[in-house]
Amino acid sequence: MASGLRLLSFRCTSCANCCKDLRVPLTAADLRRLVDQTGQMPAEIVEWLPTSEVDLTGEPGSLVVLGQASKRSLMALAQHAAACRFLASDASCGVYEARPASCRLYPFDAAYGRRGGLRRLRLLGGTACDYARDGHNDVHALRQADEQRWAEHRAYLTQVSAWNRSQVHRQRFGRRPLGSPEFLSFLGFSA
Repeated sequence: MASGLRLLSFRCTSCANCCKDLRVPLTAADLRRLVDQTGQMPAEIVEWLPTSEVDLTGEPGSLVVLGQASKRSLMALAQHAAACRFLASDASCGVYEARPASCRLYPFDAAYGRRGGLRRLRLLGGTACDYARDGHNDVHALRQADEQRWAEHRAYLTQVSAWNRSQVHRQRFGRRPLGSPEFLSFLGFSA
């Protein structure tokens, strides 16, 4: 029996505390969905967070070398008035269908067994969440969303790794490292 099954009764009450308190890392796939839905330029959606502002324990591969080879940053969803830039005045998500994969799964953190069954389920912290316990969350839908998130994340890590290698190479040969506009272009976004 999996631990944490009772948490499947989690129901979001739209308090929007997670949209105000947490910073959302982005992948290229997340950014593509947001650009396609909003029509905004990638630079309007992205904010670059220095390593001093993020905790990527176990995930240093998400950090992008920009400017100087020693400067690494995390591509995150930009904020407006100390909240997600897409948080509407009624505390709803203005880009719900295109929201980043991390938002789709929040606050669930699940582990699955070799055959795909749920092994452990817990709720992530990081903010005061006014949730209710009268909801119903489907394990299969959670697993599919988690698998998609990890597939997108692995693809992004491959892109970041290639970019970072090229940045180190540039610097090794005395050339100026490239910045965030060039990284977004490298990901396939036009300026």
